[in-house]
Amino acid sequence: MKKKGSEEMQNEPREMPDGLESQTGYCKFCGQAGIVHTLVGWSQGQVNEAVTCQCKCEESKKYAESKERVQKTKNRIMELFGSGSEKAVDERTVDIMLLAVDAIEAKELKGISLDIGQGVKAKVYKMAKESIKVERSETSKKIFEE
Repeated sequence: MKKKGSEEMQNEPREMPDGLESQTGYCKFCGQAGIVHTLVGWSQGQVNEAVTCQCKCEESKKYAESKERVQKTKNRIMELFGSGSEKAVDERTVDIMLLAVDAIEAKELKGISLDIGQGVKAKVYKMAKESIKVERSETSKKIFEE
Protein backbone atom coordinates (compact mmCIF):
# COMPACT_ATOMS: atom_id res chain seq x y z
CA MET A 1 0.00 0.00 0.00
CA LYS A 2 1.46 3.28 -1.09
CA LYS A 3 1.41 6.21 1.36
CA LYS A 4 0.38 9.57 0.00
CA GLY A 5 2.41 12.65 0.80
CA SER A 6 0.69 15.51 2.57
CA GLU A 7 0.83 17.54 -0.63
CA GLU A 8 -1.11 14.93 -2.58
CA MET A 9 -3.74 14.62 0.16
CA GLN A 10 -4.39 18.37 0.21
CA ASN A 11 -5.12 18.43 -3.51
CA GLU A 12 -7.55 15.52 -3.27
CA PRO A 13 -11.18 16.64 -3.34
CA ARG A 14 -12.88 16.05 -0.01
CA GLU A 15 -16.45 14.97 0.37
CA MET A 16 -18.64 17.56 2.06
CA PRO A 17 -20.96 16.50 4.89
CA ASP A 18 -24.65 16.42 4.04
CA GLY A 19 -26.18 19.89 4.00
CA LEU A 20 -22.91 21.71 3.26
CA GLU A 21 -21.40 22.90 0.01
CA SER A 22 -18.40 24.93 -1.15
CA GLN A 23 -19.30 28.27 -2.68
CA THR A 24 -17.24 31.07 -4.17
CA GLY A 25 -17.83 34.65 -3.08
CA TYR A 26 -16.11 38.00 -3.35
CA CYS A 27 -14.95 40.58 -0.80
CA LYS A 28 -17.12 43.65 -1.13
CA PHE A 29 -14.13 45.91 -0.45
CA CYS A 30 -11.26 44.56 -2.56
CA GLY A 31 -13.04 42.07 -4.84
CA GLN A 32 -10.79 39.16 -3.80
CA ALA A 33 -12.43 35.78 -4.45
CA GLY A 34 -12.71 33.22 -1.68
CA ILE A 35 -14.29 29.84 -1.09
CA VAL A 36 -16.44 29.18 1.96
CA HIS A 37 -18.25 26.08 3.14
CA THR A 38 -21.89 26.99 3.62
CA LEU A 39 -25.24 25.45 4.30
CA VAL A 40 -27.03 24.46 1.13
CA GLY A 41 -29.24 27.30 -0.05
CA TRP A 42 -27.16 30.33 0.95
CA SER A 43 -27.71 33.30 -1.35
CA GLN A 44 -24.80 34.88 -3.20
CA GLY A 45 -25.11 37.88 -0.88
CA GLN A 46 -24.66 35.66 2.19
CA VAL A 47 -21.66 33.96 0.58
CA ASN A 48 -20.09 37.33 -0.29
CA GLU A 49 -20.65 38.49 3.29
CA ALA A 50 -18.86 35.41 4.66
CA VAL A 51 -15.94 35.88 2.25
CA THR A 52 -15.74 39.59 3.14
CA CYS A 53 -15.50 38.76 6.85
CA GLN A 54 -12.64 36.31 6.15
CA CYS A 55 -10.72 38.54 3.72
CA LYS A 56 -7.37 39.95 4.85
CA CYS A 57 -7.71 43.43 3.31
CA GLU A 58 -7.74 46.33 5.81
CA GLU A 59 -11.31 47.42 5.07
CA SER A 60 -12.70 43.92 5.59
CA LYS A 61 -10.76 43.52 8.85
CA LYS A 62 -12.34 46.73 10.18
CA TYR A 63 -15.75 45.62 8.92
CA ALA A 64 -15.46 42.20 10.60
CA GLU A 65 -14.33 43.82 13.88
CA SER A 66 -17.29 46.18 13.73
CA LYS A 67 -19.75 43.33 13.13
CA GLU A 68 -18.27 41.37 16.03
CA ARG A 69 -18.39 44.41 18.34
CA VAL A 70 -22.07 45.00 17.49
CA GLN A 71 -22.96 41.34 18.06
CA LYS A 72 -21.12 41.19 21.40
CA THR A 73 -22.84 44.39 22.54
CA LYS A 74 -26.27 43.07 21.57
CA ASN A 75 -25.54 39.83 23.42
CA ARG A 76 -24.57 41.85 26.51
CA ILE A 77 -27.80 43.85 26.32
CA MET A 78 -29.78 40.61 26.19
CA GLU A 79 -27.79 39.28 29.13
CA LEU A 80 -28.39 42.39 31.26
CA PHE A 81 -31.92 43.38 30.21
CA GLY A 82 -33.50 40.59 28.11
CA SER A 83 -36.02 37.93 29.07
CA GLY A 84 -33.28 35.61 30.34
CA SER A 85 -31.77 38.19 32.68
CA GLU A 86 -32.21 38.25 36.43
CA LYS A 87 -34.52 41.29 36.26
CA ALA A 88 -35.87 41.52 32.72
CA VAL A 89 -37.30 44.75 31.33
CA ASP A 90 -40.02 45.25 28.72
CA GLU A 91 -39.20 43.68 25.34
CA ARG A 92 -39.84 46.96 23.50
CA THR A 93 -37.27 48.71 25.68
CA VAL A 94 -34.71 46.01 24.84
CA ASP A 95 -35.55 46.47 21.13
CA ILE A 96 -34.81 50.20 21.42
CA MET A 97 -31.40 49.46 22.93
CA LEU A 98 -30.61 46.89 20.23
CA LEU A 99 -31.50 49.40 17.49
CA ALA A 100 -29.38 52.02 19.22
CA VAL A 101 -26.32 49.76 18.99
CA ASP A 102 -26.48 49.82 15.19
CA ALA A 103 -26.85 53.62 15.18
CA ILE A 104 -23.98 54.02 17.64
CA GLU A 105 -21.67 51.81 15.58
CA ALA A 106 -22.63 53.76 12.44
CA LYS A 107 -21.75 56.97 14.35
CA GLU A 108 -25.31 58.26 13.98
CA LEU A 109 -25.54 58.42 17.79
CA LYS A 110 -22.88 58.78 20.46
CA GLY A 111 -25.00 56.96 23.01
CA ILE A 112 -28.39 56.47 24.58
CA SER A 113 -29.60 56.70 28.18
CA LEU A 114 -32.92 55.27 29.29
CA ASP A 115 -34.76 55.68 32.56
CA ILE A 116 -36.71 52.43 32.61
CA GLY A 117 -38.47 53.14 35.87
CA GLN A 118 -38.44 51.55 39.32
CA GLY A 119 -34.88 52.79 39.81
CA VAL A 120 -33.49 51.01 36.73
CA LYS A 121 -31.43 52.98 34.22
CA ALA A 122 -29.66 51.85 31.07
CA LYS A 123 -26.81 53.41 29.09
CA VAL A 124 -25.30 52.29 25.81
CA TYR A 125 -22.51 54.46 24.42
CA LYS A 126 -19.34 54.52 22.34
CA MET A 127 -16.00 54.75 24.12
CA ALA A 128 -12.94 56.58 22.80
CA LYS A 129 -11.26 53.41 21.53
CA GLU A 130 -14.24 52.24 19.43
CA SER A 131 -15.64 49.87 22.05
CA ILE A 132 -19.30 50.12 23.03
CA LYS A 133 -20.17 50.16 26.71
CA VAL A 134 -23.42 48.83 28.19
CA GLU A 135 -24.44 49.83 31.71
CA ARG A 136 -27.32 48.81 33.91
CA SER A 137 -27.75 50.68 37.15
CA GLU A 138 -30.33 50.22 39.85
CA THR A 139 -30.91 52.58 42.70
CA SER A 140 -32.86 51.74 45.74
CA LYS A 141 -34.17 54.54 47.87
CA LYS A 142 -36.01 53.97 51.11
CA ILE A 143 -37.75 56.85 52.81
CA PHE A 144 -39.64 56.55 56.06
CA GLU A 145 -41.74 59.16 57.72
CA GLU A 146 -43.30 58.59 61.08
